[in-house]
Amino acid sequence: MNTMKKTLVLALLLAMMAAGVAEAQDDPETGIPDRSYKSWSALPIAMFDNDIGFGYGAKAKFVDFLGKKESFDLILFNSTKGERWYVFTFSIPDLEIRQGKTYPLSFDLKAEYDKFLKYSYYGQGMDSREEDETILTHETKQLFLTFGRGFSPALSASVSYVFRTIDYYDVQEGVFADDLRSLEKKNAPFLSLSVKYDTSDSQIHPTRGVRLILKDDISGKIIGAKDASYNRVTVDFRKYMLVFGDKDVFAFRTLVQYIDGASIPLYDLSSLGGGNEFNAMRAFGLNRFLDKGKFLANIEYRFPLWWIFGGNVFVDIGNAWPSLGELDLGKTAVDYGFGLRLYMKDFAARVDFGFGKEGMRLYFNFGHIF
Repeated sequence: MNTMKKTLVLALLLAMMAAGVAEAQDDPETGIPDRSYKSWSALPIAMFDNDIGFGYGAKAKFVDFLGKKESFDLILFNSTKGERWYVFTFSIPDLEIRQGKTYPLSFDLKAEYDKFLKYSYYGQGMDSREEDETILTHETKQLFLTFGRGFSPALSASVSYVFRTIDYYDVQEGVFADDLRSLEKKNAPFLSLSVKYDTSDSQIHPTRGVRLILKDDISGKIIGAKDASYNRVTVDFRKYMLVFGDKDVFAFRTLVQYIDGASIPLYDLSSLGGGNEFNAMRAFGLNRFLDKGKFLANIEYRFPLWWIFGGNVFVDIGNAWPSLGELDLGKTAVDYGFGLRLYMKDFAARVDFGFGKEGMRLYFNFGHIF
């Protein structure tokens, strides 16, 4: 039996074990009441994104269909610029069900395949130039196994082991073509330890409270990584508050990250640019700024529009640096913009328009940025 088959068998056994644990969570002492949470939400995808082109696909989520407080989440997505993104997630209890609860054990299994035919590299540091963009194909295969525990309604901790391979190929001509062609396929699993203090009222649409997330990602031979050796520390603070009524939300996030090690995969460096959760600079291309450390702040005002539709305005501020001693605040990047939100029962979809010194960009994704 090869390694991947063994991994999948292990994941299935862990899921079965977690399902057994979930049955015990109907005890009122866990804070998760014994009632049905059964629901489902589905959304077809037809969109445009500057980084991926025209995209199409679908997302669906099913909650508590087995009566174990579990959820199944599936994303199937293709795009004209060549992204192939397929994600399957199983969680027990579901993230929203465990929010604000004390629980003895949670389990999340996430399988993700992402192949990006036109992935960008601009160099490292805040002095990297947009015109130096060099294109390559970037392919990742990942399997996340995560166990967590809720020690109190606000305090939880988790540990994840991530099986991962990364491949770089089909480098196009550009300033960094020779450097990128020297990259080889990497076996780069990592271990992630996380502690979260969270008083917010929802994972899907938080309106009040704070979140503080402390995270340490470790890779090296001791955990089975043949081609990676690093330690990456992230501190992420988020604040939510109601303003102008009971539906308008002011949200703020600040994040600091630093990575160091003997062998760091290129895109494991601290990244700014694009519309993803941990690198959101929405007027800049994906991975526009890369370096060992970064500072990121996102400010949003979210407001209702009509029915299940909402809007937002935002400002993003970020800086990347090789070390704290070399941080140059004068090179900090800033952008601003507005967006739309679609609130489904089990997830939110977002569209953001970002404006900055390098032009305008449009992004589509799921969930709030933070």
